[in-house]
Amino acid sequence: PFLAFTRSAFVAKRPNYDQPNWLGVALAFGTSAALWALLVKQHNGDVMEYERRREERQHKCTGCS
Repeated sequence: PFLAFTRSAFVAKRPNYDQPNWLGVALAFGTSAALWALLVKQHNGDVMEYERRREERQHKCTGCS
């Protein structure tokens, strides 16, 4: 078969584990940290909105409405 003599681009070069891809590592950790920060910020906003609406529901003032 003809396919036996072809080389895949993925195995043409062996990975060099002595020199890690620090840019890729930094991008991976940076992206993860940014996503976690956004998640925590969104969560805190949601909790504040929940607390505000809960207090609004429990408010029994006749002069407000």
